[in-house]
Amino acid sequence: MNKFQAIVFDMDGLMVDSEPVARRGWEIVLASYGWELDQLTYERMVGRRLEESAAIVIEAFDLLVSPEALGDLKEQHMARLRAEGLPVMPGLHRLVGYLNEQHIPWAVATSSRRQYALDVLTQLGLSDSCGAVAAGNEVLHGKPAPDIYLLAAERLNVAPQYCLALEDSVPGGMAALAAGMTLAAVPNGHTKAADFPFAHYVFDSLNDVIPLLKYKT
Repeated sequence: MNKFQAIVFDMDGLMVDSEPVARRGWEIVLASYGWELDQLTYERMVGRRLEESAAIVIEAFDLLVSPEALGDLKEQHMARLRAEGLPVMPGLHRLVGYLNEQHIPWAVATSSRRQYALDVLTQLGLSDSCGAVAAGNEVLHGKPAPDIYLLAAERLNVAPQYCLALEDSVPGGMAALAAGMTLAAVPNGHTKAADFPFAHYVFDSLNDVIPLLKYKT
């Protein structure tokens, strides 16, 4: 296995604990239509782009609205919900600090929209140290297709096979592998029941990534 020259982070559920906020946003949207979000539908949405998640909701509840319009409505609610800040996942700042000390470039590859990703990085105080952002609204195909991860590697100017991808969801992990990256799965409280037999590594938190990097960089 190659030495790692760059790290590519997923964002939601990996850098920040945004899943409860995202779920609450969809619950508010569905409540306006007289529906309640069920667990199975929600699990199908995790790791997907906004419009793809909206399409899943529309299909599940037979809504007469476009994915773009429903996604915009959800984003409006999410913007209000996250105004007070999103909880940071354990080990994030320690890991980023290590990357900066070792001059290891890193990027974000997120299914979310680019402006959202930039806003979160600003909130975290990581805008200046992040080498690149690849977002769901910048590619033709969302996760589990490799497009987002390939774009992140391109913007870092590092070949995918020399990148370590950090992911919390199955679709995201499959995307990283399809891009040719090494995958470290870091499940959170919402994805810990998911199965990651295809991952090269499975860690409890981002704190566990540093020992691997000391060995592989």
